[in-house]
Amino acid sequence: MSKIENISNIIDIYFREETITKLKEDQANMSIDFVSDGQRCLAYIFDKNLPNRDFPKGLFPFFNRGVPNVTSLCDYILFTEKGSELYVLLIELKKGNDNVTRQLYASKCFVDYIISTVNRVYKSEINPQIRLISIRERHVKPKQKQKEIVYENNFHNFCSSKFRLKAYLK
Repeated sequence: MSKIENISNIIDIYFREETITKLKEDQANMSIDFVSDGQRCLAYIFDKNLPNRDFPKGLFPFFNRGVPNVTSLCDYILFTEKGSELYVLLIELKKGNDNVTRQLYASKCFVDYIISTVNRVYKSEINPQIRLISIRERHVKPKQKQKEIVYENNFHNFCSSKFRLKAYLK
């Protein structure tokens, strides 16, 4: 079984997006074209209205909801493989000047937990490349060509018109 198949078995299917053609943030009325170029990935969105019968205490039932930001996550978590390497892209879309790092780093902690669980259950030693990606409305320009992706401490500020998945796998 592949690494992303093992991850798919661990995370509840309710959160998986089967087909992804756009990265969207409905509250901010933002949308970016998503181009996979045939690269297989698992896309998860955890900011959903949860059915009470399946999730009566929310996504993180063991956290105290009275503590600010304790249940924050980014907009998208993407898992993909290139060769033998697993990549995890944590993507946060923002319209204004709000800080994105809080949600991205909270999501990194969550992904660390998922990977630890996969390693425990499948007796594997997955050590993914985790990338934190900020997409701000002011950096999205129509028909802007893809610039080379540069990471600083695994963090990247998106500046393009389309999100091309393969460009982030390095």
